[in-house]
Amino acid sequence: MHENILKNIDILVLQKEYGVLKKSNGNFRCRKCLMRDGYSEEEKKCRWCGQDIFEMDRV
Repeated sequence: MHENILKNIDILVLQKEYGVLKKSNGNFRCRKCLMRDGYSEEEKKCRWCGQDIFEMDRV
């Protein structure tokens, strides 16, 4: 669990420094790393950790 928290902190730093996630609309949230990154309905895996994304993960 701690590694997921550290990974999220690293991703947030990237977002802040480089604007990595600016174009996201945040409609799905990964259940493993908890990132919302504007996944489309066609995408079946998280861009960050590779976890499967399901319809119930819609935010």
